[in-house]
Amino acid sequence: MSASLSAAQLGVEKNHLTSSILLWVRADQPRQTGMDHWKGPHSGIISATPGLEECRQIHLAEHNPGRWPATDGVQTWIPADRKIDGVAEVTFQSALAPLKGRKQTKLAHADEINVFRRTLLYAGPPNSSRWYDVAGPDEAVGARTLIHLRRRDGVGAVEFRKFVNQQLVPALADAAALKELRTQTCPPWSEKLWDTPNVAHDNPLISEFMPPSCSGSATAQQGAHSSPATRSRA
Repeated sequence: MSASLSAAQLGVEKNHLTSSILLWVRADQPRQTGMDHWKGPHSGIISATPGLEECRQIHLAEHNPGRWPATDGVQTWIPADRKIDGVAEVTFQSALAPLKGRKQTKLAHADEINVFRRTLLYAGPPNSSRWYDVAGPDEAVGARTLIHLRRRDGVGAVEFRKFVNQQLVPALADAAALKELRTQTCPPWSEKLWDTPNVAHDNPLISEFMPPSCSGSATAQQGAHSSPATRSRA
């Protein structure tokens, strides 16, 4: 990999329609019980959804203080109650594919109370999720890092999206020999997108992991760069 990559030099393997759901398991039972249910029965419900291209779970460590260093003017701390247990990433084959999965979605809604205490869904329009071709043949991904960004007040959605695609992505790719790099940009969060019963969907601005406007996340092996245009948590 070159010493300094530009956005043009990084090949976009695919553009996608992806939803990311931030998940907190129930606190009234052992954490591992919830993680096992998510990995097992709940995963079976989601993976049976017609029209899926990929469905994956990213399980995070129980004791995860965040890895982004303190930065002046950038919010990097994570309140204890807002530390997520994992993220479900669901990628569809087309913009109409979610309509095919309404039956499975209904089952997933009913099952959430068995495992989760809070769920927050972020979804962007078609082609708002990008997978970059950074790995060599047959290279397996090891550890993953999630970087959640919230754009600064006064920064437009188009400007923020350009920052993610043209500055953050090359910086991440240049930071290490990555085996996976994906980004997703989303419009303002809306509870109506995923208002499942008997599960919390509280997402106050002061505690949001991802923005009330356009957002980005990258899956990588390590580190990244910050920018005055963003506020981040990792």
